[in-house]
Amino acid sequence: ADVRAGFAGWPVLALATRRPLGQRHIGQLRHLAGQLKARILLLPLVSGPAAVVTRPEALVRAVLAAARQLPDSTLVVPVPLPPRANPDEEFAALVVIAAAHGATHLLTDAGGRTDAAAKLGVEVLTEPEWAYDPAAEVWRPLGLIAPGTERGELSGAELAELLDTDGPVPSWLMPEGVTAELRRARPPRSARGIVVFFTGLSGSGKSTLARDLRDALLERGDRTVSLLDGDLVRRLLSAGLTFSREDRDLNIARIGYVATEVARHGGIAICAPIAPYAAARSAVRSQVSEVGDFVLVHVSTPLAVCEARDRKGLYAKARAGVIGSFTGISDPYEEPTDADLVLDTSLVSRRDAVAAVLAHLSRGGWLS
Repeated sequence: ADVRAGFAGWPVLALATRRPLGQRHIGQLRHLAGQLKARILLLPLVSGPAAVVTRPEALVRAVLAAARQLPDSTLVVPVPLPPRANPDEEFAALVVIAAAHGATHLLTDAGGRTDAAAKLGVEVLTEPEWAYDPAAEVWRPLGLIAPGTERGELSGAELAELLDTDGPVPSWLMPEGVTAELRRARPPRSARGIVVFFTGLSGSGKSTLARDLRDALLERGDRTVSLLDGDLVRRLLSAGLTFSREDRDLNIARIGYVATEVARHGGIAICAPIAPYAAARSAVRSQVSEVGDFVLVHVSTPLAVCEARDRKGLYAKARAGVIGSFTGISDPYEEPTDADLVLDTSLVSRRDAVAAVLAHLSRGGWLS
């Protein structure tokens, strides 16, 4: 109601978005708003992941930065609209939200159809086909540019790769203020938090590799490193939990929470629990990915080898029924299908296994 009252008597051009706005959007909005003599309403959609920047607050900051390139009367109103799988439902929701905020026109590239627009008094404008004209140094309709000289907008994946590798973001693509917000929200991988999550059977060698990886990273001295070993976490963070599926999942959730906080502040968290269930591992990956990166390492050492290494006698007790719900014997281990790296310590040496993880982190840009 406050927004509608502020726009009273004016045509209003609205744009809803889940991704940061670049020079193309800014040019189109200025052009169309000038034609319509309209005020501009930007609606960042802040429920669900945001393109490129991931976090909703980062999307709002990026849209506010873009708004500084638009008329002073431009208004930014974050809207908690969850994504819809059905394009028609998504489109209909955008029309309803735009109308509720007083919009008379809605600029969109979203697919879908709805009969609500006319009923609500909103004219839907499809984003025109624009490109960057290097000769005129402006974004303009494609038909006004000499064929073969135009430059198109980068995809979300291409823009993300530029940010991940600390590559230059062209000023014709993004205003300086928007680029600054993108870099703030998505620093290069060499400065970004990451969780290296080892999973495997008891005795597979994951704890040994995790400790060796920690030592190798500490020797480098260029990243902050935290080790969350399975046994240590059981004693300190998850004392009192059993080995039921519910408690196992809770143990992994606690590890995931701590690791996420390490990654949020730009550190490297190394985790080495058994983590037998795919759903629990996936939940940690999803949580971490909101603030940093996640690398899953499956230490795939065969059960027979793990059992032969049984220095603590755990497998023998599990075979004898003394220990119940023991992974690999009386409880399942769901092998990862989404591992970023697979290591079998019965086939590769300790040194080579750690070298393989370091090489993966270097190739990905997390280590220089």
